[in-house]
Amino acid sequence: MLFNEKVTLGIIQEVGDQEVILSVQGEKVMVSLSKEEAEELHQYVQVQENWLVPIHTETHELFLEYEDPWNEEEMEELMEISRSHEVNGDE
Repeated sequence: MLFNEKVTLGIIQEVGDQEVILSVQGEKVMVSLSKEEAEELHQYVQVQENWLVPIHTETHELFLEYEDPWNEEEMEELMEISRSHEVNGDE
């Protein structure tokens, strides 16, 4: 997946039955989910090796892709997110 100014990685903070709370560019974002979307997110979290999910910054649409887990050591976007959380502290 290609990232741009409208699609970034969110850090999953809490997963509920039909909502998820993420940290997106340092801000807390709550996304309401349909039953089907919630089931898909729960499956996604089990497959991924981390708590990162691509999200559209304006629509808050989640992009749940299962092919390749996000590897922080290999993706510059992930290294920047980690660095910003280390500097700002986990909010």
